[in-house]
Amino acid sequence: MAECKCISEQPRIFKKDVDLLGSDKLNKMSSVANALSDPIRLQILYLLKQHEDICTCEFQELLDLSQSKVSYHLKILLDAGLINREVIANWRHYSLIDKNILEKIEKLMS
Repeated sequence: MAECKCISEQPRIFKKDVDLLGSDKLNKMSSVANALSDPIRLQILYLLKQHEDICTCEFQELLDLSQSKVSYHLKILLDAGLINREVIANWRHYSLIDKNILEKIEKLMS
């Protein structure tokens, strides 16, 4: 690997002078980025913005997906801290934690 000339001539940035993100923050950011990287999961967030409380079976119908596929995507969104889950009898209902998440994503994209 070639030696970096900007470092060999005169270092401009010293390791002692910079802060790096901690592993907890990096892991959280990575988890959220991963959760937002799939069109189905973005569609789930969009549906939850329109209707505050949606059951797993409703997602199946709306997205024309199997129960296992819906559950897979919901778990990723849950693990990323983007949605809430409430269990009512045998049903699982989901809602957004941050109602403005889609606006934040759009702002990030612009």
